[in-house]
Amino acid sequence: MAYQLYRNTTLGNSLQESLDELIQSQQITPQLALQVLLQFDKAINSALAQRVRNRVNFRPMYVWLPSLKSY
Repeated sequence: MAYQLYRNTTLGNSLQESLDELIQSQQITPQLALQVLLQFDKAINSALAQRVRNRVNFRPMYVWLPSLKSY
């Protein structure tokens, strides 16, 4: 799912590692850890949607070389 993309960032990985440690020490349940991750997904997507204003545009370019064509 696209909204889970940010779980593979440094912040997301740190959160998952911390939650795993809390589960192993039986301080939280796996269900609570999942709820925390779902809330993280919502919060990071909301923050990026509201705060990031940069956009990327790709322009097509054709380069002709006798033995190589690159698009």
